Amino acid sequence: MADPVTRGIFDGLVRRAGGVEAVAAVLEARYGKGCKGTISKMCSGQIGVTVDAAIAVEDFVGAFPLTNRMFERTGREGVRVGCLQTLAAKSTVASGQAHAALIRAFSHLSDDPDRLTGEERAEVIAEMRAARQVLTDIIDAAEVAQ
Repeated sequence: MADPVTRGIFDGLVRRAGGVEAVAAVLEARYGKGCKGTISKMCSGQIGVTVDAAIAVEDFVGAFPLTNRMFERTGREGVRVGCLQTLAAKSTVASGQAHAALIRAFSHLSDDPDRLTGEERAEVIAEMRAARQVLTDIIDAAEVAQ
């Protein structure tokens, strides 16, 4: 994986893990070898990020942005650069609806303002997922923009 976005995410994970030396130790423990120079080259973009290195660092840090990014690739059909303006408007509406559902669930309008009811939980999840999808569409469109 040699694109600049992957490189940047990997570099951020390496920093969160404690740096190149810490990640070399993680790779050494997991795979039997880990080289600071190789990790440094992955972080700088001189070589691509290996799947093994990405998995090991994500597991160590407990965050999975590269895995999520790879999964998101499956939904990129039909993304057009020209639709960024439309997506910007959609993201405003979607995030507003998602937050409104959450705020409403903790207001006097709720049967239980201290916790989500089953119906509120379903609505919040649905609205948040819809908002997340619009944001993913923006990321996808921005990645293909040049």
